[in-house]
Order: sequence, then C-alpha cells, then structure tokens
Amino acid sequence: MASKRDYYKILGVAPVASADEIRKAYRLLSKKYHPDLNPNLRTIAEDKMKELVEAYNILNNPAQRKEYDRQPQFQIRRFRKGGRQELSGRDFAKKPKFKKEPSLLERLLSPFLKKGEGTDHEVASDPKQADVHYTLGLSMSEQENFFEEAKKAFALAVKFDPEFLEAYYNLGIMHYKLGEFEEARIDFQKVLQLDKNDQMARKMLDLLKDEY
Repeated sequence: MASKRDYYKILGVAPVASADEIRKAYRLLSKKYHPDLNPNLRTIAEDKMKELVEAYNILNNPAQRKEYDRQPQFQIRRFRKGGRQELSGRDFAKKPKFKKEPSLLERLLSPFLKKGEGTDHEVASDPKQADVHYTLGLSMSEQENFFEEAKKAFALAVKFDPEFLEAYYNLGIMHYKLGEFEEARIDFQKVLQLDKNDQMARKMLDLLKDEY
C-alpha cells in the first residue's frame, strides 16, 4: 500500500481519530477543494480531491485502515541499535530522576542572574535513566489511552541520552499518532542526524511532507 503522503495528514486528523472524525474531516475538505468551487485553480483542486478521495477510501475502510497502520515505519522500536534487547521490568527498580522545575521566585529573578548563578536545571546525561524512561514509554505505547504519557517518557529518554536514536524515533511515532505532525518531523530529522541511513525515518519524512 504505497502512498505519496500520509493519509492522516492529508485529511488533517490524528491516527487515533475516530471513524466519525475522519468522515467529518473529509466532508469539510471536499467542500473546500471541490473543483467547481475553485474554478481559477481547477487543476490543483482536482489533484487535491483525488488525494482526499484516496485517503478517505483507505481510512474509512476498517480493514484497509488496519493494514495501512501496520506498515513498518509506523511501528514502535523495541530494541536499541546494535542488538541490545529490550529492558526487563527489573530496570524499573531504580527511581527515575526528573528535571527540577524552577520556583516562581527563581523564574522572577532569572533575568537578573548571571550565567552560572542560581540552580542548575539541566538534565545530566544518564543512559541508565534514559533506558528506564524508554522502557516505560514502550509499556505505555501499547495502549492508546496512554499515548500522551508514552510521549513524555520518550521525551525524557532523549533528554537523559541525546544520542538515543530509538527513543527519538519512538517520540516521533507518538507525536505522529497524536496528530502532532510537525513535532514528528522534527524527531525524524533528528533520527537522520544520528543515522543518515535510517530508512524508516526517511520514509516518515517523505510521508509527512507538506502539500505539493
């Protein structure tokens, strides 16, 4: 099932959207881009309508939508590159460290503090902590109700380990599934910065490109 652009992005809905939301989005966009309503841009409107119809026909069909969603580029990565296996539940025994947020007083004083004064709020690199949050993200990414929490967990993983390619990819997938397409593109661009040969990240960027 090959497409030039992502069907969800074409319709402007998140991959977690309901069938009713998909139908509503299609109706609104088909009215907006109908060739009869765009006589001065008829060729562009016709191309846009073809794209909308293709996306709608796939996503409005439960079986075809499921097949579309099963494509490899849309899947969470469960292993670190290089053969390291997914972490076990024992890794949760260590309490994860969280970034300390500045107090109201510190925020008010921050414009007047010299660099280096006050409390350091940067997260120190800690691959073990990154693994903890990565594993937590894997667990929560299995249920749609916890996608937001999974996104936050993968975001913490890359804060603790900025070279954690799989965590960046999974963060991109979570942004994508929640319909945050621009954020997803940034994540996949980061993956390619870490590994220019990552074909799945490149595929996602191709699918998430803007309209022609």
